[in-house]
Amino acid sequence: MEITILIDGEEKTFKTGLVPMLARRKFMEIQAEEEEILEQDGSIPAKKQIEFENRIASIITDVVFDSQFTVDQLLNGVTDEYFSEKLAEALFGKPNEENVSGDD
Repeated sequence: MEITILIDGEEKTFKTGLVPMLARRKFMEIQAEEEEILEQDGSIPAKKQIEFENRIASIITDVVFDSQFTVDQLLNGVTDEYFSEKLAEALFGKPNEENVSGDD
């Protein structure tokens, strides 16, 4: 997996060979906490949403890319759409293009 982040006006690409299963586990733990708050309170307070977002970003920075860059660098250097795409790739993988070409 790789990710490209704009840091200090320069695009920097980071790579990792292995996305540990721990990434998905940590994400599921955050989801469980969110669901618990929603069931109890009906909504998640903004401060808690920010905390959850930072924890989700740290899955990418700390678990997947082993602290090659910081949460602030990630959040300041990518778009929301790109972040969501990379999070999904880290958690669920992406289709192998050779297997989805339709050539059998």
